[in-house]
Amino acid sequence: MTSQPPPPRYRVVEQGRRLVVIDTVTGAPAARSPTAPEPPSAPSGLTRTAFDGRATLVTHPLYDAKGPRTLTLSGEEARLIDGVRVVAIGGAMMFVALALFFPWLLLAPLAFTDRRVRRGLRAAVTRWLDRYDTPSAG
Repeated sequence: MTSQPPPPRYRVVEQGRRLVVIDTVTGAPAARSPTAPEPPSAPSGLTRTAFDGRATLVTHPLYDAKGPRTLTLSGEEARLIDGVRVVAIGGAMMFVALALFFPWLLLAPLAFTDRRVRRGLRAAVTRWLDRYDTPSAG
């Protein structure tokens, strides 16, 4: 006794020199997906644009009140932003390591649930990023 797979739900046939997908259950052409493809979004974060270190930074509204915006950075500014990112990641790792020994530290992120604290931090980061926002000529 050999078992065979069930018949396929869809089949492809040629109609009028075009390939059409037919739904074998309804006998009608299969409906196209109603969702349109999303347009590609700008990559978030730091992207190198030149060999001399120049880069573009696409900010996010989570930490930039004027975001998303694209900042063009020189080589030194890109290295500074990279350093800030490394320090932030290191600080987060240190926080997790300390929270293993001092579990009460896990209450500290609750401060970020206050809207005033988040607004103040976002405003400070926005002011800091404004120093690197050079108006484009033209």
